[in-house]
Amino acid sequence: MRIDTHIHLYDPSAGNFEWPTPDTPLYRKVTPADFVRTAASAGITQAVVVACTTQPEQTELILQTMHDDPAVAAIIGFIDADSADFKAYYDEFCRYSKFRGFRFLCDKEPTAQTKSNAAYVAGKPANVLEFLGEFTGIAKYRGLVEDNPEVTFIIEHFARMQTDARTLTREYRQFVDDMAACGNVYMKLSALIPLAGAAKAPTDAECYETLLETVFHAFGEDRCLFGSDWPLLELKGNYGDAVEITETFLRAQSHAALEKVMHLNALDVYRVQRRGANE
Repeated sequence: MRIDTHIHLYDPSAGNFEWPTPDTPLYRKVTPADFVRTAASAGITQAVVVACTTQPEQTELILQTMHDDPAVAAIIGFIDADSADFKAYYDEFCRYSKFRGFRFLCDKEPTAQTKSNAAYVAGKPANVLEFLGEFTGIAKYRGLVEDNPEVTFIIEHFARMQTDARTLTREYRQFVDDMAACGNVYMKLSALIPLAGAAKAPTDAECYETLLETVFHAFGEDRCLFGSDWPLLELKGNYGDAVEITETFLRAQSHAALEKVMHLNALDVYRVQRRGANE
């Protein structure tokens, strides 16, 4: 059993959503069945579906139309971090048993409203808040993280670092160490393919070792999660490569690291119901 903690499922024709835009190959209906067909050969059986626009209507649509699909392990919504309607939407979406929280776009200092929103989910079953943005923006949220130890915070996409970079700046390494020092922060090893520097992402696992070693050393095997960022990754590569590159790195660490990052950590963080061995 393997769990992908970051995919996007959507229907552009179902609403006036901000993304994807009509001028890209991503502008198509993407369903749980499409994911299963793509991921099965790589050994991935379930996924966390992450909304891709801050419009709550998209999160609501995902919950209404995909919640009961067995391939959907959990659902993370997307909302403006300082939305005055945060609590109302949170309470509404918690009616769905697979709803686990929201993602925030982190590009400015958290406001008083943002801090209030984050505190609202502390200690509740749906207590996950995910950070999307560059590391310079996410770094501004460290105080909010420290103030809310009962919230599970997850940094998406390596904080948008170029995944095949051979060197990392001192500032980025310090950011990773600072956030890892907070025991309630996790790192998603996600968007490995989309964030490669080349138009066609390299398939050699060695190309990604610098970044993977940096974040894995800081967060450890218990606080890293695999995510693909499918179908966005199709613009630069294929799904199987994203899985194989990540698993190659993890195998070199230990069997325990492979098992934890590829599914056990996701079961705990997203409170995923364990499925039968034959499912």
